[in-house]
Amino acid sequence: MSGQIKTLIGILSFLLFLLLVGGKVYLNAQHEYQKGEIALKNKDYKQAITSFNRSIHWYTPGSKPVKNSIHALWEIGIQAEQRGDQALALEAFQVLSSSLYSLRSFYLPYSEWISKCEERIAMIRTFQEEKRNPNPKLTREKQKEEIRKILRMHTGPDVVWSIMVTIGFLGWIGSTIGLILQAFRGEKRTKIKPTLFWVILIITFYSLWIISMLRA
Repeated sequence: MSGQIKTLIGILSFLLFLLLVGGKVYLNAQHEYQKGEIALKNKDYKQAITSFNRSIHWYTPGSKPVKNSIHALWEIGIQAEQRGDQALALEAFQVLSSSLYSLRSFYLPYSEWISKCEERIAMIRTFQEEKRNPNPKLTREKQKEEIRKILRMHTGPDVVWSIMVTIGFLGWIGSTIGLILQAFRGEKRTKIKPTLFWVILIITFYSLWIISMLRA
């Protein structure tokens, strides 16, 4: 088998793998969104929030189910506020905010939604605090600002380790494909050194991937 054909097989195998993984993630996000929609129609708000939250965690860039789940959680919160159900509204906004923060790697998608959620959370918590423990010396705006500061004290994943997660994962897959192509050489006897080289790379990148996920 020529080198060009082996290279083409490697590239196609890698692209096919990414397509399969991406498709699986998208379908899982869609499945959870549909479960959330059914729960919402049945007014099972707790289950709806849980399902929409899970859908967001199956994030891929540009995923429509994820966007729909974000909008759905926001609407649950807004409508709960309008009904006077502050506990449900607070839960919806907090779940949406934490779900979006969990997507952070070397960038933070949907950051504008996080700001909107934090504003609603601050308003609800301020109102609850005024009812629970009124303090005439502390203005409502001052209370809101203090709550905003606490909400913004999120420590996201480490950027360097997040990049290492990607490198480790792609390196592991690429090395596995390299080992497979090594088996397609058509030689009667397996050469120890090339095979050992790919095995070492697989172990190295796999270890990097696992360690990075724990550290990120």
